[in-house]
Amino acid sequence: MAYTLPHDIAGNISLEEYLDAVSRTLDVNDEDSILATAPLLAALANNRDFLVDRFNKELLGWQNFQPANGYSSQTLMLGAGPRFAVRANMWVPIDVDRAMWDWESKLYAYSRPHDHNFSFLTVGYLGPGYRTQIFEYEPTSIAGVAGEDVDLQFLEDTELPEGKIMFYRASRDIHSQEPPPAFSMSINLMVVSAGLGARDQYWFDLDKGKVTGYVQTPATSQLMMCQLAQWFPDDSTADALDQVAASAPSPRVRAAAYGSLAVLRPDSAESLSKRAAADPDPLVQALVVENRSL
Repeated sequence: MAYTLPHDIAGNISLEEYLDAVSRTLDVNDEDSILATAPLLAALANNRDFLVDRFNKELLGWQNFQPANGYSSQTLMLGAGPRFAVRANMWVPIDVDRAMWDWESKLYAYSRPHDHNFSFLTVGYLGPGYRTQIFEYEPTSIAGVAGEDVDLQFLEDTELPEGKIMFYRASRDIHSQEPPPAFSMSINLMVVSAGLGARDQYWFDLDKGKVTGYVQTPATSQLMMCQLAQWFPDDSTADALDQVAASAPSPRVRAAAYGSLAVLRPDSAESLSKRAAADPDPLVQALVVENRSL
């Protein structure tokens, strides 16, 4: 289950010291190694000056503000290393205006149960923190098709106040966050273990116990390119799609490549369907063989 990690760390370290220590000690494929870095995160959170100093420097360098930040506007990237990244997330109370609620709830993923394809440690840095319901599921039990049933096990209803550290497991822990009563911030250590980065992240309906869709990730742009390829191909497009269908790490991207290949090579539809049926991931089989929507 998702862990709450008690600690009694009193000292503090700088962001540079934290990044250096994590780079030297973290094994991204070993859960115990990830958990062992929790005291470092606690010490970083005890530093009450580093984040505002970093924020001010980013503001002063506005023309080059966060060039490597591929996340939403609530996120401030703080650093990265081999297969890990550190970020600060801002959490704001929802505006009472209904239109603003709709927009802000989507931005902050409030009341939208989801998982992640990376494990992460998180610590409350400022404010009372968001409230969250946490469930778990077995990732191998689903293909990942919208509308699919999923067995959800309730774990806890909790909060992330200042100083509290939690660990969420990749493709296992689902959380549904609710807006905090006051502005809050958290700091995350995100860890991408071998073989997990290509997995989809999903939205869930907790009441119905269903997958409702997938979360857009960097792989989504690859998905779009595969879908668009059928509309303006040249002589080499089908060959390129064939390679993607055979080797892309993301099963959803492979399925999209098969879909466009079937349009560009209609005479090969049957053989493509057989290839998709032999794909090791059930999502490819479900989307291509059963002609399901991506």
